[in-house]
Amino acid sequence: MQLTLTIPDSINLSQIDAQIMLAVKLFETGRLPLGKAAVVAGLSYRAFHELLIKYGIPIVTMTEEDVRMEVAHAYNY
Repeated sequence: MQLTLTIPDSINLSQIDAQIMLAVKLFETGRLPLGKAAVVAGLSYRAFHELLIKYGIPIVTMTEEDVRMEVAHAYNY
């Protein structure tokens, strides 16, 4: 898929910056997993992971209930 956007010059946003911002938001909202978001951003998995850390975006998003279930499951082994 190709997407074309018209962005005013006054915003001073490069194409790569726009790609990265889109990828970050798609990951943050759960629309893309980390690996696919990295591809959209044009970055390696590691570089995208580090970028998310820099932006303060959690890599793992588990609810308290998810953690309880994981712990309970681990105790069964």
